[in-house]
Amino acid sequence: MKILSKKEAKEIEKNLVETYDCEIDLTKFVILSTSKENKIWLASREIFDMNLEELKISSIGMYFGRMDKGKLRLSVEGAQIIGKTSKKNICEIKEVWDFLRGFDIKPHKLIKCEENQYVIVKNETDVLGVAKLQNEILKNVLPKSRKITSLVKYED
Repeated sequence: MKILSKKEAKEIEKNLVETYDCEIDLTKFVILSTSKENKIWLASREIFDMNLEELKISSIGMYFGRMDKGKLRLSVEGAQIIGKTSKKNICEIKEVWDFLRGFDIKPHKLIKCEENQYVIVKNETDVLGVAKLQNEILKNVLPKSRKITSLVKYED
């Protein structure tokens, strides 16, 4: 893992603002990157106030997303952070159950969405994650570990 420079952090911030028209200030975080998978992690600056040399650390921070062909593909948590203030590339869905099971679905409402772009998927005010919009279909990119595998839908 390497700590990104302020210039690299500003590039990510600029990418987020251009893609999602959101208000984000990444300067309050330390941004780390893995070179192999292009994964982006956010960590509090306070973590470096501790003596890390004596600890066995496998990872630091929260997984925020990864660079995929020049586009930032947000994690579920990254989408929830960005989705609060986003005004662009937002898809509203009604089929929450199908989305959380990993199926590709048709969006209910598109808000300033661009084709072949990662969009934030919402149900009313809840941010569920991201999907890639292709031919007016949301291609589900939810990780296998996050998908609901139950075949039975419980209703109240």
